[in-house]
Amino acid sequence: MKYVVLAIALVLSTHVNASESARQEKISKIIEAQGLQQMFQQQLDQSKASASDLGKNLYQKMLSESGIVDSQEIPKLEQVFTRYMERCANMFSAKEAVETWSRFYGNNLSEAELDKILIYYKSPVGKKDVAANQAAMIGFSRVMSELSQKRLNDSIGQLMADLKEVMEMVKPPVNAEVAR
Repeated sequence: MKYVVLAIALVLSTHVNASESARQEKISKIIEAQGLQQMFQQQLDQSKASASDLGKNLYQKMLSESGIVDSQEIPKLEQVFTRYMERCANMFSAKEAVETWSRFYGNNLSEAELDKILIYYKSPVGKKDVAANQAAMIGFSRVMSELSQKRLNDSIGQLMADLKEVMEMVKPPVNAEVAR
C-alpha cells in the first residue's frame, strides 16, 4: 500500500513540475515579447549615466554648503563620492530584474489568460504597445532622474544647513582662560 501511495505522489509531482515548467515558459515568452529586459536595461543605462553627473553635482553642493571653496576642493574626495553614486546605480542587472519580475508575474493568471496575453504581445498592436512603452521609458527615466537629482540636492542642502545650525549650538563657549 505504501508503494502505491508513493507511486501516485511521484506521478502527481511530475505532472505539477511539468505544468509549472510550461507555465514558466509562457511567462518567459511574455516577458520577452514585452521587451522587459531591454526596458530594464535602458533604465539601468540611463541611471548609470546620470549617477556620475549626480555624484559631481551633489559633491559640489555639499562643498558649497559646508563652506569649502573650489580652491580647497579635494579631487580624491570627489572620486570617492562619484564611485559611490556609480555603485548605487549598478546595484542590479537587467537580467536579475527580469528574473525577479518573472517570479511574481502571472501569479493570479490562469493558463488560458497567459495564452491570451502572449497572443496579444505577438500581435501587431501588441508589438506597437511594447515599442510605445520602450519609447516612454526613455523620457520617463530622464525626467525622474532630473527630479531625483533636484530633490536630492535640496535634501542635502537642508541637511547641511541643519548640521551647521546644530554645530553652532553645541560649540563650546570660548573661555577667557583657555584663550590665553
